[in-house]
Amino acid sequence: MTKIPSRSIFAVLLLVVAALTLILFLRSKESLKVNTFKTGNGYGYSITSQGKIFIYQPFIPAVEGNIPFSSRSDARKAGKMVQRKLKNKEEPSLSIEDLLNAEIKIRN
Repeated sequence: MTKIPSRSIFAVLLLVVAALTLILFLRSKESLKVNTFKTGNGYGYSITSQGKIFIYQPFIPAVEGNIPFSSRSDARKAGKMVQRKLKNKEEPSLSIEDLLNAEIKIRN
């Protein structure tokens, strides 16, 4: 009977663990979801990961004061930009320039 070297077993186990880690990592990136919601006089967005709120943004970021988004569409656009930044491992902040480039209304 042939004995399998322990190095081979270790290498196979290491490969399996690496593959499972990669699969879990890719799934977690896909689990970031953007949700929009109505606020008192406008809209906001949240980003959830595996059902838990990761970011809650009831106001337009980078704008002085607590100004909500004027439309659900603008809130969704901003949320999608932040989602993309998170997936690309970038800082999830938005600048006024980001908002203007996306044609998001920043004044009521």
